[in-house]
Amino acid sequence: MKALLPLFPFSNIKRGSIVGLIVAIVIYVVIAAVLGVVLSLVAGMPIINWVAGIISTLIWIYEVVGIVLAILKFIK
Repeated sequence: MKALLPLFPFSNIKRGSIVGLIVAIVIYVVIAAVLGVVLSLVAGMPIINWVAGIISTLIWIYEVVGIVLAILKFIK
């Protein structure tokens, strides 16, 4: 888990800190929402549509892993 934390900077919260956990989750959700809007605007172009879909999926995976790491760090 220590090897993954540098890749997910918002997941590095203190154990038992509910405020830190909520802030980390809100940051990940806001980033996902903003990038979702940007990618939906760009996705109107045919060739960029499938690239935007791949990027969107990769960002979703990154966000989910970041939230899971934040929760694990909170519990641990």
